[in-house]
Amino acid sequence: MVGPVTLSERFVLAAPLGDALTLFEDVAGVIGCIPGASVSSRNEDGSHAARIGVQYGEASVHFAGVVRLERTSPTTLRVRAEGQDGLARIRAEGDIVLTFGEATGGSTAVELAASFAFSGVLAPLGRAATKMVGHQLMKSFGACLAARAGARS
Repeated sequence: MVGPVTLSERFVLAAPLGDALTLFEDVAGVIGCIPGASVSSRNEDGSHAARIGVQYGEASVHFAGVVRLERTSPTTLRVRAEGQDGLARIRAEGDIVLTFGEATGGSTAVELAASFAFSGVLAPLGRAATKMVGHQLMKSFGACLAARAGARS
């Protein structure tokens, strides 16, 4: 694995803290907010079978693997994913830590810290390219979650 690329993002959900935390009980909905990602089933160990496709310029890669969501504190959620692209033998691992806090006007602030690592043919793309793609994915993730929270409030 090439050392991790780290990203951070902050967004606000138009929902009170308790409602925002409830939003994250829908694993398929949360993962579905990551562009190109989906959950297909729940495994016996509580993890979920998942897929994600990522486009970088003319190239694209599709991973199949496992995602786990765990609440590490009353206001912190960790999303852990690992997968492999069987064709090119690329492995990927990632963590997203979401920390929730009350914001003005009864809304919820979410601090996102993400870390991704790749091995195989993606490794030479380097940190800059991986960071650029990852940053766009995380911005889209936050915007999708904000839209879902607004639709529920």
